[in-house]
Amino acid sequence: MDLIDGFVLAGGQSRRMGQNKATLLLGGRSLIDRASEALFPIANTVHAVGNITGEVTSLPIIQDHPTKGNTRGAIVGLYTALVNAKTEWVAVLACDLPFVTGELMTRIVETLRQAEDAKVNNVDAAFAEQHDGRIQPLCGLFRRDSCLPEIEKMLSDGDWRLQQLRERLNARIIKFSEIEDIGGAEFLFFNLNTPDDYRSAVELEKQGESDSTK
Repeated sequence: MDLIDGFVLAGGQSRRMGQNKATLLLGGRSLIDRASEALFPIANTVHAVGNITGEVTSLPIIQDHPTKGNTRGAIVGLYTALVNAKTEWVAVLACDLPFVTGELMTRIVETLRQAEDAKVNNVDAAFAEQHDGRIQPLCGLFRRDSCLPEIEKMLSDGDWRLQQLRERLNARIIKFSEIEDIGGAEFLFFNLNTPDDYRSAVELEKQGESDSTK
């Protein structure tokens, strides 16, 4: 796991937001920049994935890989990352998870390394479980060669529910109890989809800045 390719997933249609989420500012940084900063501590390269332009980010951009029926959705971003990765392990992070930190991504990598050191059989992926028990596969690591065929099958079947990756992959699910010591853990997986979410995120960011100065 010495080399990991990182990918910020920034290609959502943002229908509920009404504008490109990747460009929204939070704490003086765009969501795409926040995501890339969370990936850089673990990744040797970081690319942006999605139908975006160089005006949005200075990261190298990879357009969504063509799929049958011109499918859209988060699974296409994940598929594109896996198709374009050059390393065995691939880190992905959706830009609409603005409170994910480099500390969390590092924790996921450390958990994978521990699994490999313990010779846990054929771990294909690692991602965290939210405090509500749902997994968050758009913040995790994937072994390219074993995960790509499964993602391709999901696309072929027209079944794009990423929650089912818990059953489809031999994944190391990191329980919330394993990461709750990370600062701001309760907001790590705050998902920003609507204008109301954005306003809430702005308030959370302000609260975090206020707490850090006390």
